[in-house]
Amino acid sequence: MRNIIILITLLTCGNIYSQADKNGNPIFNSVTTKEQKFDNYNLISNYYTLENNIENKKSSVFISEKPSLSEIEKSATELPSDFFIITKNQQISNMILIVNEPKKAFVVIDIVTNKQSEFKCKLRGDITENRAKEIIDSKFDDNGKIKNGKLYFNDKKFKIITNVDIEKAVLSLIEKENLGETKTSEIKIPTQDELKTIILSETKEGGKLDYFTEIKGKEYDGVQIKPGVFSTKLGVALYKWGRATFENGVNTVEDSYNIFEEFKGRGLNKREKEYIKLGFNKELEK
Repeated sequence: MRNIIILITLLTCGNIYSQADKNGNPIFNSVTTKEQKFDNYNLISNYYTLENNIENKKSSVFISEKPSLSEIEKSATELPSDFFIITKNQQISNMILIVNEPKKAFVVIDIVTNKQSEFKCKLRGDITENRAKEIIDSKFDDNGKIKNGKLYFNDKKFKIITNVDIEKAVLSLIEKENLGETKTSEIKIPTQDELKTIILSETKEGGKLDYFTEIKGKEYDGVQIKPGVFSTKLGVALYKWGRATFENGVNTVEDSYNIFEEFKGRGLNKREKEYIKLGFNKELEK
């Protein structure tokens, strides 16, 4: 399973922050949680979510449309959670993935040579802080809670590995193995702010994400999306735009809302939010 996970990681970051394969299907969806600058390199922290993965039929780690608490528990503790990207001048040099099976370890991938190296991981705990927080925020278990550094979920107790401890371990590994000095690849990765700028630019008239100019004056004409499902041309355009933001690496649908609000120069109405969210989650294609 480890080789599959590593391949997934490489594909996930193969096209800027693209979260889809060449056929447009999600691979193993992730969000960026932090970006840090150091003297010789930048470090981008990322988190593989449970949501939009284990219940998504087109995700590589699909389990069920309505996974049980036991299935969520298994995924939460066995699937990789946090991974890190080292860049210089926005070009990727290495990726660091924390794997849990068959044992906890750091897997480092040199993007130039595609060489994979495994290192000991002394982090102790059952579940990462990011994953524990997602479990609580998603309200999978009405009795779930975080208390005194532990997650209580599915009638069990799990020791949480804090983000602080994970970051310390990753920075120590980078220093020990001189990963910040590794040659960079040609793969360039923008910051989230730069990504927003790109999307705003491409949404303008004539841009790659301009789905709106061609329907001017016909926004409310009816169209059939698929058998039995109808919308308007504006709804379809908003759907396409929402999907495009996801595929280009926007972290969350809320981030997509904010970008579109900046583009429009106003707050979004309910209809706009609904269609952007449908597109971001590819709901009409499931």
